[in-house]
Amino acid sequence: MNEVSITVNGFVGTKPALHRSPNGVEWTTFRVASTRRVRDPRNGEWSDGQTLWFTVKSFRSGARNVAESLVQGDPVVVTGRLSTEDWTDKDGNDRWQLVIDAQAVGPDVTRGLARFTRVVDRSAPDDAAGQEGGPSLEPGPPDSDPWAAAAEGRGPDDEAVGEQTGAEDPVPVGV
Repeated sequence: MNEVSITVNGFVGTKPALHRSPNGVEWTTFRVASTRRVRDPRNGEWSDGQTLWFTVKSFRSGARNVAESLVQGDPVVVTGRLSTEDWTDKDGNDRWQLVIDAQAVGPDVTRGLARFTRVVDRSAPDDAAGQEGGPSLEPGPPDSDPWAAAAEGRGPDDEAVGEQTGAEDPVPVGV
């Protein structure tokens, strides 16, 4: 099967809306506007070019995270599969839109700051804490994330990452 993968940098154009299908699958939709900056070759001045609009759809576990993380106007980066949807409107006009089935969605941190909060699923039956099921925004146990040590300069195998070698700049291990 041929698929077109795409990454779009733009701004959230509509409030992300969380939906639930009759069989219980959650999905979120929102629109993204991406405007290319163009330079006029005659005078060298920059201006806004054409704005492309995409409908973004995120399914299942990512749907709620997207709906609760993004607001209209946020700078965003979306990666996924590109397709189109066609329909006939109430006036009989043929319509279409570009759709991205999102594989990854995140704030564009080149335009602002963001802090990541991992969602931990507390609904596991062997949950010793005895909390009610469902996801929690609390961090999990420290040993549950092998990359958590990376923030302290350690990798998942407890090898030093970026140790000083006598040079001014850190040198990654294995390079």
